[in-house]
Amino acid sequence: MSDQDVEKEAHSIYKGDEGNDFQDLIDGSNSKRTKTSESGEYAIPSNPETPTSGHSTSSRPIGRDKAKTKGKGKVTQSDSINAQCVADLHALRLAKDYENEIARARLQLEREKLDRPSMKMYQKMLLKLLEKEHLSPEDQDMKRNLTEIVFGK
Repeated sequence: MSDQDVEKEAHSIYKGDEGNDFQDLIDGSNSKRTKTSESGEYAIPSNPETPTSGHSTSSRPIGRDKAKTKGKGKVTQSDSINAQCVADLHALRLAKDYENEIARARLQLEREKLDRPSMKMYQKMLLKLLEKEHLSPEDQDMKRNLTEIVFGK
């Protein structure tokens, strides 16, 4: 049995299974083009087709662009996972910042509650020092410190 007989038999089996004729899109087409002149015109080269082209049943390797697209698809999947992780971490950080802000506000209120009685005491001490006509150096230092505490710097 020759190659042509095998090919005809395969075509008849295909037609029986699929119901239509087999169409070989590669047959008769030559995609190799080279520039032949400086003007940029293309011509089909004169060399014959290689024995591997034609009716081969082996699959061709994927092209460069297809490989790039395939690689980019994987990157976008990991990018989406990374973006989701970043969004989750950002939400967690916002929640922690909110909790810290509440804790700071509570701490500030507690400090103010504790400072109220002592502030009244400082004010009374300052009034007593201001009522005196002659102050010792220690009393003057205390008056200066109390003034800074009560009125700020």
